[in-house]
Amino acid sequence: MSSGRRTLHFVAGLGLSGLFLWLALRGEDWTAIGRSVADADYRYLALMFPLGAYVMYARCQRWQILLEKTHRRPVGILPIYSASAIGFMANMVLPFRVGEIARPWLVARNAGLPAASTFATVIVERVLDLMALATFAVGIVMSTEVPPVIATSAKWAAALAGIAFSGALIIVARRQTMLPRLDRLWRRIPKLGPIVLRVEHEFVDGMAPIAHVATLTRTVAWSLWIWFVVAISFALGFEATGIDVPFFGAGVTVATIVALAVAFPSAPAFVGQFEWGCKVALEQVHGVPGSIAIGYSILVHTTQFLTQVVLGVVFLAREGLSLSDVAGMKDKAEEVV
Repeated sequence: MSSGRRTLHFVAGLGLSGLFLWLALRGEDWTAIGRSVADADYRYLALMFPLGAYVMYARCQRWQILLEKTHRRPVGILPIYSASAIGFMANMVLPFRVGEIARPWLVARNAGLPAASTFATVIVERVLDLMALATFAVGIVMSTEVPPVIATSAKWAAALAGIAFSGALIIVARRQTMLPRLDRLWRRIPKLGPIVLRVEHEFVDGMAPIAHVATLTRTVAWSLWIWFVVAISFALGFEATGIDVPFFGAGVTVATIVALAVAFPSAPAFVGQFEWGCKVALEQVHGVPGSIAIGYSILVHTTQFLTQVVLGVVFLAREGLSLSDVAGMKDKAEEVV
């Protein structure tokens, strides 16, 4: 990515984060927000640390299934967890969501896997997450009175999930007729052609597990479980702040809306989008006062931030890497892939 595009991307992320933060905080009582934070029961927030570490482990279990199906050999859970911890930490402290690149790059390097196919498994993960979130979002819309923006977002999430899944399935199903035609084109291009051809085949290999019924069933089950546990984690914040809402139902609502909100470009750590998502879910769906919802969002966001940063720092030290090393992985990956 050129420096100009990087700057534009960075400024756009900061701008959107600032906009969402303004939307979340405008008109709120800062005294009430401070009181909500000060009066919280931090024992429930402490429970979110081990739960956050487990959510990452569950994500790694799902990713391990995809990696082993793609590469037809065992892949240890430790390098997957290490790469995930570093990647999620990078998204919290570095711009450009570089953790999305660092995570597959580290696994490919440490486990000796082809880079392009490993990156493709991450795209499959995102499709699975979108399918799970769309399922939860549609369930929220069908069971609760929600603002029009939430209903519209749920419809878009469901449509995007269907398009993403169908697109991946078509690519895999038609590889025998589609790839030979593209291969003939790449072979005509000296030097660059063979590289593109290799990357193309490896990438489609990484998408292949989505067409395998048993693998798809297992990974969909893991995806629903992952977001179920994420919802429980968000719900612990209700207990911490004394918010009287349905424990699991509201947890699903907040987790789903926040996940959709942070999909927008943002500053590191998803500042702004996270707070706005919490406020919309709690105030507009469950009738929680805005200041209480903001206090909740600050506590939960801070807890998740600390969990991912602590885990990331531990595994960063274990790998003998620095933050600058991680930041440079985006360029290295673009060169290799």
